[in-house]
Amino acid sequence: MTGHRWYPRRLTVIGAALAAATLSLFPTVAGATSVENAGNYVTINGSGSSWSEVALDQWSQDVQSQGITVNFNPDGSAQGRQDFIQGQDDFAASDPPFRDGHDRLAGTGSEIPFAYGYSYIPDTAGGTAFMYHLDVGGKQITNMRLSPKTIMEIFTGQITNWDDKQITKDYGAQLPSIPITPVVRSDGSGATYFLTRWMSHLFPSQWDAFCSKVTHGRVSSGCGQTEFYPTSGWGNVKAENGSNNVATYITSSYANGAIGYDEYAYALNSHYPVVKVLNPAGYYVLPSASNVAVALTKAQIVEDPHSVNFLQQNLDSVYTFTDKRSYPLSSYSYLIVPKLGTKQPPTFSDAKGKTLSTFIDFFLCGGQRQVAPLGYSPLPKNLVQGGLLQSSKIPGHIAGPNPSTLAGCANPTINSSGQLTILLNAPYPSPCDKLGAPLNCTVVNGKAKSTGGGTGGSTPNPSSSATSSTGTGPVGTSTTGPATATGGSAGSVAGQVVNVASDSSGRAPLGVMTAIAIIIAIVAPPALGIWLRRRKLRVSR
Repeated sequence: MTGHRWYPRRLTVIGAALAAATLSLFPTVAGATSVENAGNYVTINGSGSSWSEVALDQWSQDVQSQGITVNFNPDGSAQGRQDFIQGQDDFAASDPPFRDGHDRLAGTGSEIPFAYGYSYIPDTAGGTAFMYHLDVGGKQITNMRLSPKTIMEIFTGQITNWDDKQITKDYGAQLPSIPITPVVRSDGSGATYFLTRWMSHLFPSQWDAFCSKVTHGRVSSGCGQTEFYPTSGWGNVKAENGSNNVATYITSSYANGAIGYDEYAYALNSHYPVVKVLNPAGYYVLPSASNVAVALTKAQIVEDPHSVNFLQQNLDSVYTFTDKRSYPLSSYSYLIVPKLGTKQPPTFSDAKGKTLSTFIDFFLCGGQRQVAPLGYSPLPKNLVQGGLLQSSKIPGHIAGPNPSTLAGCANPTINSSGQLTILLNAPYPSPCDKLGAPLNCTVVNGKAKSTGGGTGGSTPNPSSSATSSTGTGPVGTSTTGPATATGGSAGSVAGQVVNVASDSSGRAPLGVMTAIAIIIAIVAPPALGIWLRRRKLRVSR
């Protein structure tokens, strides 16, 4: 593909270990379809959402040994859609759908109609997280908690310093004078779309005032959401191209005081803390897999398979959901794929359709087992079924799993009753995460009690296991700790039961898979060292 630069793959250690364990025990792709010899597959190329890139890269690695090559350029949702419109891609990845109206803040126009037919296929669910870099007295603050109003005022230039009284109120302690550097995306981004949609719904008048300021009055009302965040004319804003560059800037040594927005996977991979966001139930929560899954039970999905927007989401009720566990900035991302019976991009063929549908059937089924450790949340049954139906409409598609019954779809995140297993025991937040609870806090007799002390910040240790605090544990033993990217006191990003099989017959293979992965991780390095030393001795003799 001309004009595209393919980026090197970036895998987390846990993602690579999961891929190795999965492929060693499940030699066919996804447990959904049998993979024939490599000669039957052709390379497929796509571009778009960096929000979903971590998952797409992982899944691409998973299927590579089976002869499937998926090239993906994370150039942002807006550019990915343009690449598809211009016939440069076999598929695109986008968090928002094609824009059917003007982006008033960015000044861009409608994208549809255009020449090629398409379908939306959900690929990931996740939370837009607020990663930050805040060092005080040589210690990293890792337990920041903020209200939606404070977040909005930071990203509209109304709050410019970490010692602001509104931050003090939310956080529970006075921070020193450190200028805030809001880090935004310079490219057309789904993360920007999700953040601005949330802010424009919750704070329409203040968002309109911000739009009027940065556009010098061009947009004074009804601003709405945008994919192109204003990169000048307010606060100490810093703009970066792509999710990875946002994370790289925030984690740099010179970025003390920075805060940005991105999919939780990037904070998790960077081992950096994210803000606990105050939800409508009055609890500060993290974008853990289970909290996102709880929130998205309120997403309104277009269920008409004849609609061009089949499977698209309306998040209005997610923003106001009063479940204590709900993370309000939760959403889905999608692949955009060619559709039977319509004009196809010039790059596409039936051979590519076979490869693309095989890849999609994999990530909708067995691939969902890996998303929680990567920083995402599993897709619910209705979106998996809808995605499989859309996959069966790709030109040249394989005969995949049954969309109605999910027969042939080895998805361990959905149980035999059709429920997401991660929801069965989704932990409730600790009483120490309730609005008004002290920053330094322990739970005694089910209630939050102050332990005194300073700000509670500490350097996160990504290798340690965070303890999940549900608020119903042993009396007097639950103490809130730093809220790091590995989950903090609200629970690990891996959730509670994401790796439990859909029925008892499937638990043994998954247990074996986990055991083998652990044994390999522990035994392989010392065993290799012993073998190398013995070989060296034999050579020297």
